[in-house]
Amino acid sequence: MPVQSKVKQYTAEELDLALLSDKCFEKLGKQPFRWQLECALAILRGKDVVLDVGTGSGKTLCFSLPLVLSDKDIALSVSPLTALMVDQSDSAALKTIAVCQETISCAGPDKLYSDIVEGKFRQVLVSPEIAISGEFQKAVLAKDPFVRNLRVVNIDEAHCMNVWGGSFRPDYAALGLLRGRFPGSVPFLVASATLPKHVLDDIRGKLKLARDVEMIQLTNAHPNVALSVRVLEHSEDSKGDLRFLIPPEAKQPMDVPITLVYCNQRSTAEDSADHAKDWAEEHGLPTSCIAFYHALIGQERKHEIEDELRAGSIRILFCTEALGMGCDLRNIVRVVLWGLPPTFCAFVQRAGRAGRDFATLGEAILIVPKGVMKDGVSTENVSQSVAETTIGAEAVNREVEE
Repeated sequence: MPVQSKVKQYTAEELDLALLSDKCFEKLGKQPFRWQLECALAILRGKDVVLDVGTGSGKTLCFSLPLVLSDKDIALSVSPLTALMVDQSDSAALKTIAVCQETISCAGPDKLYSDIVEGKFRQVLVSPEIAISGEFQKAVLAKDPFVRNLRVVNIDEAHCMNVWGGSFRPDYAALGLLRGRFPGSVPFLVASATLPKHVLDDIRGKLKLARDVEMIQLTNAHPNVALSVRVLEHSEDSKGDLRFLIPPEAKQPMDVPITLVYCNQRSTAEDSADHAKDWAEEHGLPTSCIAFYHALIGQERKHEIEDELRAGSIRILFCTEALGMGCDLRNIVRVVLWGLPPTFCAFVQRAGRAGRDFATLGEAILIVPKGVMKDGVSTENVSQSVAETTIGAEAVNREVEE
């Protein structure tokens, strides 16, 4: 007989916004917004939820908020990037484990999986590959104690199911298998900052979301971020169009706005950083204020760069998609997109890294070859233009980071 979840299924009459808000502050140390409370209330009633809110709005709190009414409830969260999982586990108010190579090697798989099943962690963060693996299924997901206390399955950055779920990371498209591995009473929370209709329809089909799924949608608009499009005036190899990153009058690192430059390939990020270091030397600036970041630099170096970026010692970071998704980087003033992102979702995600505290004026700059302008990209209608033009660029940009 299939294992049944023993978490309490609340009725609308049993739930109180004020009580849930107080519990959130008591257990998590945060005062929730009403939409966050409504998301948690839907989960507590056993309803699937689609959370479509802008970057920096606070969707991560929704992953743990449904757990505050019980000391035993567990949330399983599927996350796309190791850096994102580690960042969330380090900052979590509830005891949380990021199941990745680092933690598996440290504790040993048997001990780690046993601790998860025994409920020693309130939040379990996993990659799609681990989530649907036979080993994790057998060791954790099929175990009675774990399933009985499972409150919710969270799918973070859910747009990746559509964007990355092809040949790049096929296990993303297979996350629908999780629906069949748990009782029907366990709700799914699908969260993203970019869920256009065709992406959402794809996700609803793959995860078999309920017809009465709770839809919570907030605007993606960032009125504090100025958007502009620039056309290449120099050759791409020279990176001459990136010289503006260091102001002519810059005398010290603090004179350079903290900037993320998104590149579609690792090699482009590294090469661009080399050029920028040469320009920094011309200004008498330390080259340490320039760095690159991608999936292959190692976890230790990733943590170093993230800390230095938050501290402001790194002023310009050339990066791939491996940085930024879900990371709480609130001091980013400027984001530059070097070339067309692989998808419109990627464009919105990357541009949304600027001015995340909403009190800071930021800017997002898309730099494209002259040929792209012929397809209609303009500052006024960039979203439609990028959506149309990137279709042909997909094959070129297959190296976008995992």
